[in-house]
Amino acid sequence: MLKKTFLSPFFMPLFFIITWGCFLAYVFMYHGNSILSFVKNGKFIEDVSHLGYMVLVACLLWYCDDFKDKIKSWGIFLFLSMCTFLREYGIHRHLSKTDTTPFKSRFFLNPDNPVGEKIVFGILLIIIAVAVGYLAVKYSKFLVTSFFKLNTISWSVATMCTIGLVSKIIDRFPSNYRKANGVELSDSVYEILQLIEESSEMFLPYIAVMTIVQYHIEYKKR
Repeated sequence: MLKKTFLSPFFMPLFFIITWGCFLAYVFMYHGNSILSFVKNGKFIEDVSHLGYMVLVACLLWYCDDFKDKIKSWGIFLFLSMCTFLREYGIHRHLSKTDTTPFKSRFFLNPDNPVGEKIVFGILLIIIAVAVGYLAVKYSKFLVTSFFKLNTISWSVATMCTIGLVSKIIDRFPSNYRKANGVELSDSVYEILQLIEESSEMFLPYIAVMTIVQYHIEYKKR
């Protein structure tokens, strides 16, 4: 029964909605007057995210035999997981000697930043973009077609991608709102948006881990 439930295409979206909803209810109930402080200074979300990416890297190493294309697909999954893991640890804030982060457009447009750093980090961004593009080209057709056939892995991947996309939109919303209207969002709205963004991203590595486990169980059936 538990195995059948875990392998249901609806498991991952429902798991996220229920678990995330319970977490938000807890935050509003016990930290409603200091949401931003809980998100930024409490480090709970940050620590849980760090743990999740460590588990994800370990999971990829543990189930490496499930991936037939180890040189490409598995290697890219591992590479991107480690990049995300390092980013969550804030390593990007310490890479440039002259700027806060080398992975934003302003870094490459700033004439005060060294050309050498721009070349190195530009190449790294290109490598990451090519890796993501390779996975998108290789798997997008299967994921789209199998999604409508209620394929479990497709629904789990779709859940993860949707969360990641929405969280990035929310992340950029305050600055885009300020540019469009010339005023800042109210503190209460900003706090809620920060909570939604940070807390939803916290689940991403765990959803990825469970998707790998789902694939492993399905893989053993073949």
